[in-house]
Amino acid sequence: MSAVKRVRLLVAVIAVVVAGVVAGVVLATRQDPVQPVAQCKQRPKALIVPGVPSRNVAAVRSALAKPPKQAAELLEPLSLRAPNDPVVQFNFGTALFCAGYVDDAEQAFRQAKKAGYDTYYEIQADTILHPQFFQQGYPIFEPQGNDPLLIQGVLLQRRGKQHSAEKLYARAARLHPGDDEAQVAAAVGRFNEDNLSASFSRLGPLVKRFPHSQSVRYHLGLLLAWTGQRDQAVKEFRLARKLNPRSTLGRQSSTFLRGLVPGGTSSTKR
Repeated sequence: MSAVKRVRLLVAVIAVVVAGVVAGVVLATRQDPVQPVAQCKQRPKALIVPGVPSRNVAAVRSALAKPPKQAAELLEPLSLRAPNDPVVQFNFGTALFCAGYVDDAEQAFRQAKKAGYDTYYEIQADTILHPQFFQQGYPIFEPQGNDPLLIQGVLLQRRGKQHSAEKLYARAARLHPGDDEAQVAAAVGRFNEDNLSASFSRLGPLVKRFPHSQSVRYHLGLLLAWTGQRDQAVKEFRLARKLNPRSTLGRQSSTFLRGLVPGGTSSTKR
């Protein structure tokens, strides 16, 4: 692009930005501004996760005892002073959402996800930001063997420490490159609703590498179901069940199929 074209493009972009700012000011100062609509029927409770350090727990509890709009007003200055406190950011997002400030709430939840790295706040914020997915946190790996690294990783996942679990799973995968469970765990540990390919890009190749692995089929089905990809999830759960219907993963596959397939789960076709 020539220098002249670059200058013209820059001028055009500046003009669009200025127009947007002007339009926003006009919208904000008109006589009948759009009022936020409350989103929660009941007053939300403060989410305080044990073990997550914060100096602002008392202030958050006190604010959330108020109606949502008042709670949001009380927490706003605190959110600016404590951008890296997930307790503040997450509960600020909750108050904003319930008060009807949905766009502002999204930004607060994104900050909570960042500030709450390797805590339940990160997982819960990510879940709220993706309402199209299953709303029960992150999928947890289901080990069938006795590998201590995998078992410890599961315990960490259940405590909301996804990244700590991911490190253990990755270590197990490096130590046991030919073990299907270790490789599957490493994929599940990378789950992130902002970046689904982090897990799926690892799980997909494992289907060809371990075509008769029930763990591969089951966990692929689990992540597909978790992210709303029902038809493909049904296919994977059926294949997982077929590999060993009486195993733990086989029975769990049947349970998922009963919830995903109307009228029963008797079909085992691909």
